[in-house]
Amino acid sequence: MRLRHDYFACLVVLTLTASTCLAADGLTLPKDLMLPANVTAAIYLPKPVREFRSAFRSASGFQTTDSVQLGNTFEETTLESARHFFNASFMYELSATPGYGLLIAMHPDVKAEERQLVATAHYTVFNAAGASVLKGDSVVRWAPGFGGNNSDIMGRLMEQVINRTLTDIVAQLRPTADKFPTGENAAFNLNLLVDKDHASMSGTGFFINGKGQVLTAAHVVHNCAVIEVHYGGNSAPATVTASSALLDVAVLDTNLGSEHFLPLRRDGRLELGENVANIGFPLQSLMTDAPTVTRGTLSSRAGLSGSLGQFQFSAPIQPGASGGPVIGVRGDVVGVAVATLNAEELIKQGVLPQNVNFALEAQYVQKFLQNKSVAFTEGAADLHVSPDVSIETVLPAVVGVRCYQ
Repeated sequence: MRLRHDYFACLVVLTLTASTCLAADGLTLPKDLMLPANVTAAIYLPKPVREFRSAFRSASGFQTTDSVQLGNTFEETTLESARHFFNASFMYELSATPGYGLLIAMHPDVKAEERQLVATAHYTVFNAAGASVLKGDSVVRWAPGFGGNNSDIMGRLMEQVINRTLTDIVAQLRPTADKFPTGENAAFNLNLLVDKDHASMSGTGFFINGKGQVLTAAHVVHNCAVIEVHYGGNSAPATVTASSALLDVAVLDTNLGSEHFLPLRRDGRLELGENVANIGFPLQSLMTDAPTVTRGTLSSRAGLSGSLGQFQFSAPIQPGASGGPVIGVRGDVVGVAVATLNAEELIKQGVLPQNVNFALEAQYVQKFLQNKSVAFTEGAADLHVSPDVSIETVLPAVVGVRCYQ
């Protein structure tokens, strides 16, 4: 096998006993360390990270300009690096994973910091019994002018931080099959794998029946390893039991009995100009668990181009409000907030949109729930019954939703 060189240092990629190689950030491997170790390693990466694919520019034939090429996915790059450290390695899958001796959970991130790009990987290593045997952070830095193709630097940094992490792990654990035998792994506590300090997505939901089932936007809970609902200072785990990417709605089971739940607008009837309120949990990483109420009007029955069953409303919303109920004056749900116009992009075109948000009509929510055999209730048949219901009676049924990877 060959010795591989890159920007920051050299990486041991062959079995040897009398050589020391400098790894990223100055870590050295012991001279007597045999690589690849005779250990089977499973590697957990968040789904978006696994699918990340770097782009780089390369000369194309006789063209005078470079062409953009797609590099490997982060999953491919990780497994390519891992095979030099372990005699067998594969990605940890949430549904079913073969036996392993070590489980490595990595959460890489790249950010700008003091005129540098800094790649960091937070990692935790578990043995086959599920016990944590090592924790740490790997860091790789790059400053402009260091050299190389800048358009590919993101991919290179990601690759480097993987190599740095794996080097750190084998240098500290010195893994062998005797120390970390492959075991028949029981169901793993996914809360130990995910980054609970940083939700990958947050949104809003609301109870739709007394069984504790919650309706939210499908994009909020897409590809989550762990889902939590937050309400009244409490939290509970949740699982997706029904979902529609087309409608952008999903049902969560919480196994919580709920005396507070919201009825859907009967027959889905909409009144243009009707006063509505949106309830959401925006900016959950910055704000408390208290819901935010914004008011506006049902301004148009037209949704985004190509969308199905959406209407426009003017109540302001912020990131984290997706999946929240749009409430009519009688306290029933007229729609579910699913989208807002991208003001930043429209400003580039000389347009300044204000409070242009979209919700899925209640009638489509009802059809979805009926098709999935999910129980719900409808509001009053008489449109003039119980006008101007206090929003305080609605708030206990609304929850924050957080997705972790």
